Amino acid sequence: MKKAITLAILATLIVAPAALASDDSKAQKPAASTEKVVAGTLARVDMNYRTIAVADSKGVNWQIVWTDATKIMGGELKEGASVQVGYVEAENRNWASWIKVQEAGK
Repeated sequence: MKKAITLAILATLIVAPAALASDDSKAQKPAASTEKVVAGTLARVDMNYRTIAVADSKGVNWQIVWTDATKIMGGELKEGASVQVGYVEAENRNWASWIKVQEAGK
């Protein structure tokens, strides 16, 4: 019995610091890419490839991809709607983390 308790205490002392060190290292890692925001008008929507083109106030078209994890708020994704999009750059693409839609004319 004494041997089992000693082994349990030793296991706890070995595993607990390793788990804490693992959590600390995750917190210290910099984000792969910081989120950016673009606002403008939906110039194109491709539901098959889940891509949108957002024309900003300077006339630049931003190509953005969305996934099942993307949170879409507000109205429907349709051309002419005003949008704000939070995205990150990865794998040579802009990946939407959220899209906020406002119907055109509102």
